[in-house]
Amino acid sequence: MAKKATTETTKKSTAKAATKKADTKEAAPKKAASKKADTKKVSTKKEKAGADTSIDRALMTFTPYPALNDKRLEQIRFMIDDQKLDAMIVTHMPTVRYLTKFSGSNGALLVTPNDLHFFTDDRYEESVKTDLYDLPNLSVHITRDVWQYMVDAKVLAKIKNLGFESDRIAYTEAVDIRNVIRPVKFKPAPREVEPFTMPKAPIELEHIMAACKIAESVYETMKKKVKIGMTEIELQSELIYEARKQGSEGEPFNPIVLAGERTSMPHGRPSHRKIKKGDLILLDFGTMIEGFGCDITRVFCMGKPTKEQEAVYKIVYEAKQKAIANLRPGINGKILDEYARKHIEKAGYGDNFKHSLGHGIGVAAHEMPFITFRKEDNVPVGVVLAIEPGIYFEGKWGIRLEDNVHVTFDGAVAFTSAPATLPVVK
Repeated sequence: MAKKATTETTKKSTAKAATKKADTKEAAPKKAASKKADTKKVSTKKEKAGADTSIDRALMTFTPYPALNDKRLEQIRFMIDDQKLDAMIVTHMPTVRYLTKFSGSNGALLVTPNDLHFFTDDRYEESVKTDLYDLPNLSVHITRDVWQYMVDAKVLAKIKNLGFESDRIAYTEAVDIRNVIRPVKFKPAPREVEPFTMPKAPIELEHIMAACKIAESVYETMKKKVKIGMTEIELQSELIYEARKQGSEGEPFNPIVLAGERTSMPHGRPSHRKIKKGDLILLDFGTMIEGFGCDITRVFCMGKPTKEQEAVYKIVYEAKQKAIANLRPGINGKILDEYARKHIEKAGYGDNFKHSLGHGIGVAAHEMPFITFRKEDNVPVGVVLAIEPGIYFEGKWGIRLEDNVHVTFDGAVAFTSAPATLPVVK
Protein backbone atom coordinates (compact mmCIF):
# COMPACT_ATOMS: atom_id res chain seq x y z
CA MET A 1 0.00 0.00 0.00
CA ALA A 2 1.45 3.36 -1.02
CA LYS A 3 2.35 5.81 1.73
CA LYS A 4 3.17 9.51 1.72
CA ALA A 5 6.79 10.57 1.61
CA THR A 6 6.93 11.38 5.31
CA THR A 7 5.33 8.20 6.55
CA GLU A 8 7.13 5.15 7.82
CA THR A 9 7.15 1.60 6.55
CA THR A 10 8.46 -0.68 9.27
CA LYS A 11 9.89 -4.10 8.88
CA LYS A 12 11.14 -6.17 11.80
CA SER A 13 13.00 -9.43 11.50
CA THR A 14 15.09 -11.64 13.71
CA ALA A 15 15.96 -14.01 10.88
CA LYS A 16 19.51 -14.15 9.58
CA ALA A 17 20.39 -12.53 6.28
CA ALA A 18 18.68 -14.27 3.40
CA THR A 19 21.85 -14.10 1.38
CA LYS A 20 23.87 -16.27 3.74
CA LYS A 21 23.14 -19.47 1.82
CA ALA A 22 24.46 -17.89 -1.32
CA ASP A 23 27.46 -16.55 0.56
CA THR A 24 28.64 -20.02 1.62
CA LYS A 25 30.09 -20.77 -1.79
CA GLU A 26 33.86 -20.90 -1.77
CA ALA A 27 35.76 -18.76 -4.23
CA ALA A 28 38.28 -20.73 -6.25
CA PRO A 29 40.39 -18.23 -8.19
CA LYS A 30 43.69 -18.95 -9.89
CA LYS A 31 46.92 -18.38 -8.03
CA ALA A 32 48.80 -15.17 -8.70
CA ALA A 33 51.22 -15.47 -11.59
CA SER A 34 54.41 -15.04 -9.60
CA LYS A 35 57.08 -17.58 -8.78
CA LYS A 36 58.33 -15.37 -6.00
CA ALA A 37 55.10 -15.35 -4.04
CA ASP A 38 55.67 -14.89 -0.33
CA THR A 39 54.68 -18.11 1.45
CA LYS A 40 56.02 -17.16 4.85
CA LYS A 41 53.72 -16.99 7.84
CA VAL A 42 51.70 -13.82 7.90
CA SER A 43 52.64 -11.19 10.44
CA THR A 44 49.88 -8.95 11.73
CA LYS A 45 52.34 -6.41 13.11
CA LYS A 46 52.61 -2.90 11.74
CA GLU A 47 55.41 -2.40 9.24
CA LYS A 48 56.47 0.84 10.90
CA ALA A 49 56.63 2.10 14.42
CA GLY A 50 53.45 3.29 16.08
CA ALA A 51 50.88 1.62 18.29
CA ASP A 52 47.90 0.16 16.48
CA THR A 53 44.40 0.68 17.83
CA SER A 54 41.97 -2.02 18.88
CA ILE A 55 40.12 -1.48 15.60
CA ASP A 56 43.38 -1.87 13.65
CA ARG A 57 43.93 -5.22 15.36
CA ALA A 58 40.37 -6.29 14.61
CA LEU A 59 40.83 -5.50 10.93
CA MET A 60 44.15 -7.31 10.71
CA THR A 61 42.60 -10.49 12.13
CA PHE A 62 39.32 -10.07 10.28
CA THR A 63 38.38 -13.42 8.72
CA PRO A 64 35.83 -13.24 5.89
CA TYR A 65 33.05 -15.76 6.38
CA PRO A 66 29.52 -16.26 5.02
CA ALA A 67 27.86 -13.91 7.50
CA LEU A 68 30.33 -11.11 6.73
CA ASN A 69 27.63 -8.46 6.78
CA ASP A 70 26.81 -9.39 10.38
CA LYS A 71 30.52 -9.03 11.12
CA ARG A 72 30.58 -5.55 9.59
CA LEU A 73 27.70 -4.45 11.77
CA GLU A 74 29.41 -6.04 14.76
CA GLN A 75 32.54 -3.97 14.06
CA ILE A 76 30.51 -0.77 13.74
CA ARG A 77 28.85 -1.49 17.07
CA PHE A 78 32.27 -2.14 18.57
CA MET A 79 33.33 1.30 17.30
CA ILE A 80 30.18 2.90 18.75
CA ASP A 81 31.05 1.50 22.17
CA ASP A 82 34.78 2.24 21.82
CA GLN A 83 34.15 5.90 20.98
CA LYS A 84 31.40 6.35 23.57
CA LEU A 85 28.66 7.01 21.02
CA ASP A 86 25.02 5.96 21.22
CA ALA A 87 24.60 5.42 17.48
CA MET A 88 26.28 5.90 14.10
CA ILE A 89 24.67 7.27 10.93
CA VAL A 90 26.07 5.97 7.62
CA THR A 91 25.36 8.12 4.55
CA HIS A 92 28.13 7.20 2.09
CA MET A 93 26.19 5.25 -0.53
CA PRO A 94 28.80 2.54 -1.34
CA THR A 95 29.05 1.80 2.40
CA VAL A 96 25.26 1.81 2.74
CA ARG A 97 25.14 -0.74 -0.06
CA TYR A 98 27.69 -3.00 1.64
CA LEU A 99 25.67 -2.96 4.85
CA THR A 100 22.13 -3.19 3.45
CA LYS A 101 22.35 -4.32 -0.23
CA PHE A 102 20.45 -1.14 -1.18
CA SER A 103 21.46 -0.03 -4.69
CA GLY A 104 19.54 3.26 -4.97
CA SER A 105 20.99 6.76 -5.01
CA ASN A 106 19.57 8.02 -1.71
CA GLY A 107 19.71 6.19 1.59
CA ALA A 108 21.09 6.28 5.11
CA LEU A 109 21.56 3.67 7.82
CA LEU A 110 21.34 4.42 11.54
CA VAL A 111 23.16 1.79 13.60
CA THR A 112 22.46 1.53 17.34
CA PRO A 113 23.71 -1.14 19.75
CA ASN A 114 20.53 -3.17 19.23
CA ASP A 115 18.60 -1.82 16.24
CA LEU A 116 18.97 -0.68 12.64
CA HIS A 117 17.02 2.11 10.94
CA PHE A 118 17.16 2.50 7.17
CA PHE A 119 15.96 5.71 5.52
CA THR A 120 15.19 6.38 1.87
CA ASP A 121 12.70 8.41 -0.16
CA ASP A 122 9.45 7.36 -1.82
CA ARG A 123 11.10 6.63 -5.18
CA TYR A 124 12.30 3.39 -3.60
CA GLU A 125 9.24 2.58 -1.47
CA GLU A 126 8.39 -0.42 -3.63
CA SER A 127 11.85 -1.79 -4.39
CA VAL A 128 13.10 -1.45 -0.83
CA LYS A 129 10.68 -4.18 0.24
CA THR A 130 12.74 -6.80 -1.59
CA ASP A 131 16.14 -5.20 -2.17
CA LEU A 132 17.44 -5.11 1.42
CA TYR A 133 19.19 -7.83 3.38
CA ASP A 134 16.88 -9.46 5.93
CA LEU A 135 18.72 -7.93 8.88
CA PRO A 136 17.79 -8.43 12.55
CA ASN A 137 15.80 -5.59 14.13
CA LEU A 138 15.67 -3.51 10.95
CA SER A 139 13.12 -0.71 10.54
CA VAL A 140 12.61 0.91 7.14
CA HIS A 141 11.52 4.56 7.00
CA ILE A 142 10.27 6.37 3.90
CA THR A 143 10.99 10.10 4.03
CA ARG A 144 12.43 12.94 1.98
CA ASP A 145 13.95 14.70 4.98
CA VAL A 146 15.91 12.18 7.04
CA TRP A 147 17.06 14.51 9.80
CA GLN A 148 13.74 16.23 10.48
CA TYR A 149 11.98 12.88 10.25
CA MET A 150 14.28 11.36 12.89
CA VAL A 151 13.33 14.19 15.23
CA ASP A 152 9.59 14.11 14.49
CA ALA A 153 9.35 10.30 14.68
CA LYS A 154 11.45 10.27 17.87
CA VAL A 155 13.97 7.88 16.33
CA LEU A 156 16.66 9.78 18.25
CA ALA A 157 14.74 9.82 21.53
CA LYS A 158 17.28 7.65 23.37
CA ILE A 159 20.36 8.96 21.56
CA LYS A 160 22.59 11.64 23.08
CA ASN A 161 25.75 11.22 20.98
CA LEU A 162 25.35 10.47 17.27
CA GLY A 163 28.46 9.70 15.24
CA PHE A 164 28.83 10.49 11.54
CA GLU A 165 31.35 9.90 8.74
CA SER A 166 33.40 13.10 8.93
CA ASP A 167 35.00 12.47 5.52
CA ARG A 168 31.57 12.20 3.90
CA ILE A 169 29.58 15.07 5.42
CA ALA A 170 30.86 18.59 4.77
CA TYR A 171 31.31 21.02 7.66
CA THR A 172 28.48 23.34 6.60
CA GLU A 173 26.12 20.39 6.18
CA ALA A 174 27.11 19.05 9.60
CA VAL A 175 26.33 22.44 11.17
CA ASP A 176 22.87 22.44 9.56
CA ILE A 177 22.20 18.89 10.78
CA ARG A 178 23.29 19.79 14.32
CA ASN A 179 20.76 22.62 14.35
CA VAL A 180 17.97 20.23 13.32
CA ILE A 181 18.68 17.39 15.74
CA ARG A 182 19.54 19.38 18.89
CA PRO A 183 19.97 18.50 21.74
CA VAL A 184 21.51 15.37 20.21
CA LYS A 185 25.26 15.88 19.79
CA PHE A 186 26.45 15.27 16.21
CA LYS A 187 30.02 14.00 16.50
CA PRO A 188 32.56 13.22 13.76
CA ALA A 189 33.78 9.66 14.20
CA PRO A 190 37.60 9.57 14.45
CA ARG A 191 37.53 6.21 12.70
CA GLU A 192 35.33 5.80 9.66
CA VAL A 193 32.98 2.94 8.84
CA GLU A 194 34.55 2.26 5.43
CA PRO A 195 37.43 0.10 6.75
CA PHE A 196 34.87 -2.50 7.80
CA THR A 197 33.78 -2.92 4.17
CA MET A 198 37.28 -3.70 2.90
CA PRO A 199 37.22 -7.51 3.40
CA LYS A 200 34.88 -9.10 0.89
CA ALA A 201 32.42 -11.96 1.49
CA PRO A 202 32.62 -15.06 -0.74
CA ILE A 203 29.57 -14.02 -2.77
CA GLU A 204 31.08 -10.56 -3.26
CA LEU A 205 34.32 -12.16 -4.45
CA GLU A 206 32.33 -14.23 -6.94
CA HIS A 207 30.77 -11.08 -8.37
CA ILE A 208 34.16 -9.36 -8.67
CA MET A 209 35.72 -12.44 -10.28
CA ALA A 210 32.86 -12.63 -12.77
CA ALA A 211 33.41 -8.97 -13.65
CA CYS A 212 37.14 -9.63 -14.05
CA LYS A 213 36.47 -12.54 -16.40
CA ILE A 214 34.29 -10.35 -18.61
CA ALA A 215 36.86 -7.53 -18.60
CA GLU A 216 39.67 -9.82 -19.74
CA SER A 217 37.46 -11.22 -22.49
CA VAL A 218 36.50 -7.70 -23.61
CA TYR A 219 40.19 -6.77 -23.81
CA GLU A 220 40.88 -9.71 -26.11
CA THR A 221 37.93 -8.70 -28.28
CA MET A 222 39.15 -5.10 -28.50
CA LYS A 223 42.47 -6.28 -29.95
CA LYS A 224 40.45 -7.85 -32.76
CA LYS A 225 38.11 -4.89 -33.28
CA VAL A 226 40.63 -2.03 -33.23
CA LYS A 227 41.43 -0.60 -36.65
CA ILE A 228 43.79 2.01 -38.08
CA GLY A 229 41.80 5.22 -38.56
CA MET A 230 39.36 4.50 -35.72
CA THR A 231 39.17 7.29 -33.11
CA GLU A 232 39.71 6.82 -29.39
CA ILE A 233 36.04 7.61 -28.79
CA GLU A 234 34.97 5.04 -31.37
CA LEU A 235 37.12 2.38 -29.72
CA GLN A 236 35.70 3.36 -26.32
CA SER A 237 32.18 2.93 -27.71
CA GLU A 238 33.08 -0.52 -29.02
CA LEU A 239 34.51 -1.42 -25.61
CA ILE A 240 31.38 -0.34 -23.73
CA TYR A 241 29.11 -2.14 -26.20
CA GLU A 242 31.16 -5.35 -26.01
CA ALA A 243 31.21 -5.26 -22.19
CA ARG A 244 27.41 -4.94 -22.05
CA LYS A 245 27.04 -7.64 -24.69
CA GLN A 246 29.12 -10.02 -22.57
CA GLY A 247 27.04 -9.39 -19.44
CA SER A 248 28.39 -6.30 -17.69
CA GLU A 249 25.71 -4.22 -15.93
CA GLY A 250 27.58 -0.98 -16.46
CA GLU A 251 30.90 0.80 -16.08
CA PRO A 252 32.41 1.50 -12.63
CA PHE A 253 33.99 4.59 -14.26
CA ASN A 254 34.22 6.17 -17.71
CA PRO A 255 36.63 3.93 -19.65
CA ILE A 256 39.99 5.48 -20.55
CA VAL A 257 40.97 4.78 -24.16
CA LEU A 258 44.12 6.54 -25.39
CA ALA A 259 46.38 6.24 -28.42
CA GLY A 260 49.94 7.24 -29.28
CA GLU A 261 51.31 10.31 -27.50
CA ARG A 262 48.08 10.59 -25.48
CA THR A 263 48.98 7.42 -23.53
CA SER A 264 51.40 9.65 -21.58
CA MET A 265 48.40 11.08 -19.67
CA PRO A 266 47.59 8.75 -16.72
CA HIS A 267 43.94 9.87 -16.64
CA GLY A 268 43.41 11.25 -20.12
CA ARG A 269 39.94 11.30 -21.68
CA PRO A 270 39.17 9.70 -25.05
CA SER A 271 39.24 12.13 -27.96
CA HIS A 272 38.69 12.23 -31.72
CA ARG A 273 42.38 11.47 -32.22
CA LYS A 274 42.67 8.74 -34.87
CA ILE A 275 44.65 5.56 -34.27
CA LYS A 276 47.76 5.24 -36.43
CA LYS A 277 50.20 2.47 -37.24
CA GLY A 278 52.85 2.17 -34.53
CA ASP A 279 50.62 3.68 -31.81
CA LEU A 280 50.53 2.29 -28.32
CA ILE A 281 46.90 1.81 -27.23
CA LEU A 282 45.99 2.09 -23.53
CA LEU A 283 42.69 0.73 -22.21
CA ASP A 284 41.77 1.39 -18.56
CA PHE A 285 38.27 0.11 -17.84
CA GLY A 286 36.06 -2.02 -15.65
CA THR A 287 32.90 -4.12 -15.80
CA MET A 288 30.20 -4.77 -13.19
CA ILE A 289 28.25 -7.75 -11.90
CA GLU A 290 25.59 -7.37 -9.17
CA GLY A 291 26.96 -3.92 -8.37
CA PHE A 292 30.56 -5.10 -7.89
CA GLY A 293 33.21 -3.96 -10.34
CA CYS A 294 36.74 -4.58 -11.49
CA ASP A 295 39.43 -2.21 -12.77
CA ILE A 296 42.11 -3.30 -15.25
CA THR A 297 44.55 -1.54 -17.58
CA ARG A 298 46.08 -3.05 -20.70
CA VAL A 299 48.49 -1.72 -23.33
CA PHE A 300 49.18 -3.07 -26.81
CA CYS A 301 50.94 -1.78 -29.92
CA MET A 302 49.49 -1.27 -33.40
CA GLY A 303 52.40 -2.80 -35.25
CA LYS A 304 56.02 -3.26 -34.25
CA PRO A 305 56.95 -1.47 -30.97
CA THR A 306 60.32 0.15 -30.32
CA LYS A 307 62.95 -1.60 -28.21
CA GLU A 308 62.46 1.03 -25.51
CA GLN A 309 58.71 0.44 -25.42
CA GLU A 310 59.28 -3.30 -25.03
CA ALA A 311 61.83 -2.68 -22.28
CA VAL A 312 59.61 -0.23 -20.38
CA TYR A 313 56.65 -2.60 -20.63
CA LYS A 314 58.81 -5.32 -19.06
CA ILE A 315 59.86 -2.98 -16.22
CA VAL A 316 56.25 -2.01 -15.48
CA TYR A 317 55.19 -5.66 -15.54
CA GLU A 318 58.00 -6.64 -13.15
CA ALA A 319 57.14 -3.77 -10.79
CA LYS A 320 53.53 -4.93 -10.67
CA GLN A 321 54.53 -8.53 -10.03
CA LYS A 322 57.00 -7.51 -7.32
CA ALA A 323 54.27 -5.69 -5.42
CA ILE A 324 51.84 -8.59 -5.82
CA ALA A 325 54.46 -11.11 -4.64
CA ASN A 326 54.91 -9.12 -1.41
CA LEU A 327 51.21 -8.70 -0.64
CA ARG A 328 50.15 -10.10 2.72
CA PRO A 329 47.62 -9.10 5.40
CA GLY A 330 48.88 -6.28 7.58
CA ILE A 331 51.41 -4.84 5.16
CA ASN A 332 51.50 -1.07 5.07
CA GLY A 333 50.30 0.39 1.76
CA LYS A 334 53.21 2.82 1.68
CA ILE A 335 55.68 -0.05 1.92
CA LEU A 336 53.87 -2.00 -0.79
CA ASP A 337 54.05 1.08 -3.02
CA GLU A 338 57.81 1.18 -2.40
CA TYR A 339 58.34 -2.35 -3.75
CA ALA A 340 57.09 -1.28 -7.18
CA ARG A 341 58.43 2.27 -7.05
CA LYS A 342 61.98 1.23 -6.15
CA HIS A 343 62.02 -1.31 -8.97
CA ILE A 344 61.08 1.45 -11.41
CA GLU A 345 63.60 3.86 -9.85
CA LYS A 346 66.37 1.26 -10.11
CA ALA A 347 65.63 1.00 -13.84
CA GLY A 348 66.10 4.77 -14.13
CA TYR A 349 62.47 5.81 -14.53
CA GLY A 350 61.58 6.97 -11.01
CA ASP A 351 60.47 10.43 -12.14
CA ASN A 352 58.19 8.86 -14.75
CA PHE A 353 56.00 6.99 -12.25
CA LYS A 354 53.55 9.80 -11.49
CA HIS A 355 50.80 8.27 -9.36
CA SER A 356 50.02 5.88 -6.53
CA LEU A 357 50.40 2.12 -6.92
CA GLY A 358 46.80 1.07 -6.31
CA HIS A 359 43.56 0.97 -4.37
CA GLY A 360 40.76 -1.26 -3.20
CA ILE A 361 37.86 -2.18 -5.49
CA GLY A 362 34.32 -3.43 -4.94
CA VAL A 363 31.07 -1.47 -5.06
CA ALA A 364 33.05 1.71 -5.80
CA ALA A 365 35.81 2.02 -8.40
CA HIS A 366 38.24 3.35 -5.80
CA GLU A 367 37.93 2.11 -2.22
CA MET A 368 40.10 1.77 0.85
CA PRO A 369 42.86 0.82 1.31
CA PHE A 370 44.86 3.21 -0.85
CA ILE A 371 48.27 1.86 -1.83
CA THR A 372 50.31 5.03 -2.02
CA PHE A 373 53.46 6.77 -0.81
CA ARG A 374 51.16 9.50 0.54
CA LYS A 375 49.27 7.38 3.10
CA GLU A 376 49.88 4.46 5.41
CA ASP A 377 46.72 2.39 5.07
CA ASN A 378 47.18 -1.18 6.24
CA VAL A 379 46.03 -3.98 3.94
CA PRO A 380 43.53 -6.33 5.65
CA VAL A 381 42.93 -9.94 4.73
CA GLY A 382 40.01 -10.40 2.34
CA VAL A 383 40.37 -7.14 0.41
CA VAL A 384 40.52 -6.98 -3.39
CA LEU A 385 43.11 -4.57 -4.78
CA ALA A 386 43.89 -2.99 -8.12
CA ILE A 387 47.68 -2.77 -8.55
CA GLU A 388 48.65 -0.33 -11.33
CA PRO A 389 52.24 0.90 -11.78
CA GLY A 390 53.04 3.00 -14.83
CA ILE A 391 55.82 4.85 -16.64
CA TYR A 392 55.02 7.95 -18.72
CA PHE A 393 56.97 10.16 -21.12
CA GLU A 394 55.21 13.50 -21.53
CA GLY A 395 54.02 14.12 -25.07
CA LYS A 396 55.42 10.80 -26.32
CA TRP A 397 53.84 7.66 -24.83
CA GLY A 398 53.15 5.82 -21.59
CA ILE A 399 52.61 2.30 -20.28
CA ARG A 400 50.46 1.28 -17.29
CA LEU A 401 49.44 -2.23 -16.31
CA GLU A 402 46.70 -2.93 -13.78
CA ASP A 403 45.60 -6.23 -12.31
CA ASN A 404 43.10 -7.16 -9.60
CA VAL A 405 44.18 -9.44 -6.75
CA HIS A 406 42.56 -10.88 -3.62
CA VAL A 407 44.59 -10.73 -0.40
CA THR A 408 44.49 -14.02 1.54
CA PHE A 409 46.40 -15.31 4.55
CA ASP A 410 48.75 -17.05 2.10
CA GLY A 411 49.38 -13.96 -0.03
CA ALA A 412 47.78 -12.64 -3.21
CA VAL A 413 45.47 -14.55 -5.53
CA ALA A 414 45.25 -13.08 -9.04
CA PHE A 415 41.81 -12.38 -10.48
CA THR A 416 43.37 -10.94 -13.67
CA SER A 417 46.76 -11.29 -15.35
CA ALA A 418 48.26 -8.81 -17.80
CA PRO A 419 50.53 -10.28 -20.51
CA ALA A 420 54.21 -10.45 -19.53
CA THR A 421 55.34 -8.95 -22.86
CA LEU A 422 53.95 -6.08 -24.92
CA PRO A 423 51.17 -7.45 -27.17
CA VAL A 424 51.27 -6.54 -30.86
CA VAL A 425 48.22 -6.08 -33.10
CA LYS A 426 49.09 -6.37 -36.79
